Amino acid sequence: MILQLIANGIITGSLISIMAIGFGVIYSTTNFFHIAYGAVYMVADYLMYTLLSWHLPFAISIILSIILTIIVGILIEYLVYKPLHEKRASHGIYLISSLGVYILMINIIALIFGNETKLLSYEIGASVHLGEIILTKIQVIQFFTFLILAILSIFFMHYTRIGKTILAMGCNARLLEFSGVNLRQMRFIVFAIGSFFASIAAILTGLDVGIDPYMGMMPLLNAVTAVILGGVKRIEGAIAGAFFIGMSQNLAIWYFSGRWESVVTFSILIVFFLYQSGGVLKMKKRAEER
Repeated sequence: MILQLIANGIITGSLISIMAIGFGVIYSTTNFFHIAYGAVYMVADYLMYTLLSWHLPFAISIILSIILTIIVGILIEYLVYKPLHEKRASHGIYLISSLGVYILMINIIALIFGNETKLLSYEIGASVHLGEIILTKIQVIQFFTFLILAILSIFFMHYTRIGKTILAMGCNARLLEFSGVNLRQMRFIVFAIGSFFASIAAILTGLDVGIDPYMGMMPLLNAVTAVILGGVKRIEGAIAGAFFIGMSQNLAIWYFSGRWESVVTFSILIVFFLYQSGGVLKMKKRAEER
């Protein structure tokens, strides 16, 4: 039972990690909460569902849904955030605008596809037995996909020119602009990367449990909590935070019930803010003071 609980926590943490990496890349460079990220996550699955309903091959459907999701993420930046950035809007305006985009996208999807849960028409196959641990094949795929993406993202951020530029944007974007870096282009790249990770997490989850228009909020909250726990500008920290949340959620589900999953996430976030006495804003202030 304990081994199965740990395995379930690892799988949950893997999915949260993928989402958290993408959210963290966006938040660390823009310094605002991209709430519409949850809608981008949801749209990826409905794009996948639509492509499969057109009887396209499974692999082609995945590739196209990822590409289209990246385009959706870039369009949100271009149509919504770019004008706000040019007007030097406050973080409150960004937050309200992002929430508006999230609600709009959810309602559009609900009007087109309905509110009921839908299944992505693909059979993963039998379960995998590892001693006392039982995992479905999609869960195994989820873990190894996370492992590959985590390694690649850490390498990309720390050892490539674009990755280093993204990290530098989170430290001093204005100085970077003076050095000749096209920040507008870099923001598009950042939103493309974030949307890529959201699409991967969404497809892996949708294949496992199905999809609905409101599926994006809980993964978004998990990702936000993981990023805050692990450190806004550290991929490794976000991954550690994600696994802590995954383990905590599965422990609560095992000990109480599935209804406690969201309670655990909010409790972790509240306790962190109380302990940190100011949370992210205070952490940002300390970084600037150094």
